[in-house]
Amino acid sequence: MKEVNKELKEDIFDEERAIEEVLERLFKIKAKFNTLSKEDYSVEPAMGTYLMNFYNGVENILKRIAKNYYFAMPKGESWHKELLNLAFNPPQEKVAIFSREIAERLHAYRNFRHRFISGYGFQLKGEKMIGLIDNIEPLWDDIKKAMSDFWDKI
Repeated sequence: MKEVNKELKEDIFDEERAIEEVLERLFKIKAKFNTLSKEDYSVEPAMGTYLMNFYNGVENILKRIAKNYYFAMPKGESWHKELLNLAFNPPQEKVAIFSREIAERLHAYRNFRHRFISGYGFQLKGEKMIGLIDNIEPLWDDIKKAMSDFWDKI
């Protein structure tokens, strides 16, 4: 593995550790959701924050790879979507990070991130976030496996 890729791998491992911490906290907050009183307004915004942090962490990984391995960082209004597409459709002679299936599963989290940033905390609905939270652990497992395969190939 080239020295540049070693540095990139270390940066991405740091990001993965941060995502692990986010998920640990997200699952603790989710456990509180079912015991909420109607007057407790803190849990839903916290769940939303951690869901957004999860996607931001994955996107940070993709940005680092796009800049330092693909040498192609999307620009413009739809760069978030293009970056996710780049993960399974890389430049010629480069290795894909994810399968199309993983990228498609991540679209729901990208869409949530957009709504979270553009909206208000009191508009978040825990019941809707629970579906994303329930699917996040198997998705994260698949992402970690895909990342391991990616490192083996480059």
